Amino acid sequence: GGGAGLVSGVVKTEDSKEVEDVETELMSNTPGYPKYDMTDDAGLYAFDDNALTQNYEVTGTKDDDYLNGVSTIDLVKLQRHILGLELLDSPYKLIAADINNDRRINGQDLVELRKLILGIYTELPQNDSWIIMKAGQTMDMNNPWSYDESITISEMASDMMDVDFIGVKVGDLDNSVIANAAQSTVTNSRGTSFSFDDAVVAAGEQVEVTMTTAEALYGYQFTLDMTKMELVTVTGVEESNVAVFDAAMTMSMASTEAVTGELFTLTLTAKEAGKVSELLGMNSSITKAEAYVGKNLEQVDLQLGGAQDAGYSLGQNEPNPFKEQTRISYTLPESAKVQMTLYDVTGKVLEVIRAEGEQGENVLTVSNEKLTTGVVYYKLETGEYTATKHMIVIE
Repeated sequence: GGGAGLVSGVVKTEDSKEVEDVETELMSNTPGYPKYDMTDDAGLYAFDDNALTQNYEVTGTKDDDYLNGVSTIDLVKLQRHILGLELLDSPYKLIAADINNDRRINGQDLVELRKLILGIYTELPQNDSWIIMKAGQTMDMNNPWSYDESITISEMASDMMDVDFIGVKVGDLDNSVIANAAQSTVTNSRGTSFSFDDAVVAAGEQVEVTMTTAEALYGYQFTLDMTKMELVTVTGVEESNVAVFDAAMTMSMASTEAVTGELFTLTLTAKEAGKVSELLGMNSSITKAEAYVGKNLEQVDLQLGGAQDAGYSLGQNEPNPFKEQTRISYTLPESAKVQMTLYDVTGKVLEVIRAEGEQGENVLTVSNEKLTTGVVYYKLETGEYTATKHMIVIE
C-alpha cells in the first residue's frame, strides 16, 4: 500500500517534567532510514512522511550533563534505602539508584555516585546519564529492570501520535533534575557555614584547620580553592569522601544520623604568608557547596564563616534550654552594627534583632515571645563575619 504517516510523541520524567534534547531515532528497513529528531523544550518530537505498511522501531537517548539533579542528598537517600531505613518508593527511583547498571542496588552504587559528585568522574563508566523507556509500561517494584527501551510499530496503517517515553535521570532520587530550559531552578531559602579557628601563617608553614558546625547536618558537599594552600592530610572522614585536584579539593559526606560540632580536620601547608581565612576559600567550581539540614533534608547553601580568633566570637546562649529569656554573648574587635537572626529548623525567620555592637564583649537578651518551642537557630552577622549556633526553647 502507498501513503505516508506521522510518528510523534513526548518524553517526560516520572513526575511529568518535559525532557528536551532527547535524541529520538526511527528505524526501519526502508531505504533512507534511520531518521533522527531532537525533542523540543516541551519534550515533543515528530517524524513525518513515513511509508505506510512498514515496520518501525522508535528509541530515545540522552547522555549528557551527568550531574544534573545529582548531589549528596541523593547519596543520603541511597544510603537510607540500602540500610532499610527509608526505602525508595517507586520503580523509577530504583532504576535511577542503579548507578553501575548491574540491576542491583548496593554499596557499589554509593561509591560510583560519590565519584561523580566529587568530580573524579565526568560521566558514569557503566551507565548513561538518562534511561529513556517506553511510557505506559506496568512497572514491578520487585523487578523494575524488566522494561522496554524501544517502541515497535508493526505495519503502520495511520498516523501514530502517542509514541511516548519516560525519561529517568540516573542518580536523581529527589526529583531535582532540570529537564528543560523552561523549568526554573530552585533557590535555597537560607544558608549555613563551617567555622574554624583562624591563624596567621608564613609561607611554607603547616597548620591544622578543624571545621565545625552548629547545625544538625545529614550531609554536605563543597569545593575548596587550594591555589594558596597545599593539602597534606584530611582526618575525620574516609578517604573515599575526598578528591584532590591541582588547585582544588572536593568533599561529599552523607550520614544516616545528624552530625554537629567538629566535622573534620585539614592539615595544610601555606604557599604564601597570610591569614588562613584569606588563603582558603569555599566555592562550587567542581562540587556545588551545599548542606542538608534536619530530617526533611532541607537543602541550604554552604560557605566558610566565623574565623574565630580574628577578634570575633559568638557564644552559646545562657541559660540553655530556657523558658522566658536567654542571653547571647558575642565579641567584636571594634564597634560595629550587628544583626542577629533567629529562625526555626525549616529556615523560617522568627525574629531579627539589630544592634550597635561595642568593641569587646556584648550581650543580647532574647525573649521567647516570637520564638517556637524546640530548636531555634541564631545567626550573628557583622561586616564579613557570620556565625551560627542553636538553642532550645521549652514550654
